Amino acid sequence: MVDLIIDGFHESFGRVWVHIQDPGTCQIVEYRVRVAESVVDSVFDATDKESGVSWDEYLREEVNELGTAMLSRYFSNMSQIAEATEEGYRWVIATLDSVIEDADGIELVGRAIPFESSKFMT
Repeated sequence: MVDLIIDGFHESFGRVWVHIQDPGTCQIVEYRVRVAESVVDSVFDATDKESGVSWDEYLREEVNELGTAMLSRYFSNMSQIAEATEEGYRWVIATLDSVIEDADGIELVGRAIPFESSKFMT
């Protein structure tokens, strides 16, 4: 129903932390999250999405306006659907670059960086 791929490999939602940022000079890898049509409403709760607005426009606007909190909420919802448990962070979800929609669901695409506690935990 939800599937997370980071740097070409399947990853657990329990291994990611969402923190929107400019990846700067960090090692940058692509992430993709596939959300099946059957759970789109559970993940995104888009009751205010107008029918003529694309998912790309809607979700990126939501994330631009509400930042890390909104993208983190989406990832939390996906984590619950995947029944993931926290396993210690391995990746930081740093951006949301595009949203691709098709008949099977929605795919989020962005950039992730390796989690380094010294950079984020003081």
